[in-house]
Amino acid sequence: MAHRRTISVLVLALAALSLGSCASPSATPSTSPSPSVTPTATPTDAFDSEILLANNEIEEEFLRAALDSCELAKTQSLVLWSYEESDGQLTNSTYFRPVESSEQLLFPENQISTGSAGEDIQDLYNNYLPAIFDPCLLEQQAALADDLNAELLEHTVEQIGTYEYAWSQHQGGANLEKMYYTVTDGIISRYSKDNEWPIGTEVMFMEFSGDLESKFVAAYGN
Repeated sequence: MAHRRTISVLVLALAALSLGSCASPSATPSTSPSPSVTPTATPTDAFDSEILLANNEIEEEFLRAALDSCELAKTQSLVLWSYEESDGQLTNSTYFRPVESSEQLLFPENQISTGSAGEDIQDLYNNYLPAIFDPCLLEQQAALADDLNAELLEHTVEQIGTYEYAWSQHQGGANLEKMYYTVTDGIISRYSKDNEWPIGTEVMFMEFSGDLESKFVAAYGN
């Protein structure tokens, strides 16, 4: 009887070893190649651009359009149409005749403003320039600065869509203030403080002649 129990125990032990061998097969080394690793590009200390404020390609892309818009204002008249956010109705229009430098746009004789019905109204930009000129004016300040990292020159550029950018800079305060711009054919075509209302102000450049030229002559005599 004891002999029979000994044989039974031996048979059970051998069965357990056999099952354990089946449940845990030995691993076969993989012959598939290891995935390749793409090295991370090492950032450069400074972005190489002729535009002083450009720290990357997105900034360079937007600032190029802004600078080209300023240059165009020296040879063609600039029209700004501002729209009401609540109902999308035209609220006013301002016309600038071309000048040799954007700073001269501050002079009253370089602009005419009209209301929604085309009536003459007081000029809107006697004490400050339209926001279309903000980026290129900051670039002008950068050219005069000893330190391009000065707080005055702090800015950011975000691409929020195809040819749509959010530009931020200081406007006399400690915090950055944001403006949204749309670029068409390499030129700023509209801007707004509210991204939910991108049509805020539409921009158009045109030849300074005809009725527009006559309007300035009638207003200023030259």
